[in-house]
Amino acid sequence: MRACTHWHGDQGRHCGDPDARLYITGWRCEAHTPAALAGHPEPGDTAYCPPARCLCGGCPSWAPAAARAYASLADSWVTDARHIASGKRRASPQAQTAAKQTVAEQQERKQRLRRGA
Repeated sequence: MRACTHWHGDQGRHCGDPDARLYITGWRCEAHTPAALAGHPEPGDTAYCPPARCLCGGCPSWAPAAARAYASLADSWVTDARHIASGKRRASPQAQTAAKQTVAEQQERKQRLRRGA
């Protein structure tokens, strides 16, 4: 453990509490954490991982790996179908026809949703 490095300006010395943890601002004891100095409670059960990097599995945006994998496969097929239909990606005539049909169905569904039907 390291000592708290919070500077007490009126006393002209560092805090020196031996039970300190490392924060961005340096080594701080419980009384001098950034949250304590701001007058806020310490983040505990209400804290979440950074977005799209959940390490605890309990964040609101977290989804199981299987759900993310399926969504990305579906998204990749939609993008791939658009590229095949536009001619940007080489494909057989049958695959190109199927891709054009998929894109047409997607556009029709989008139009229905916009009209509210």
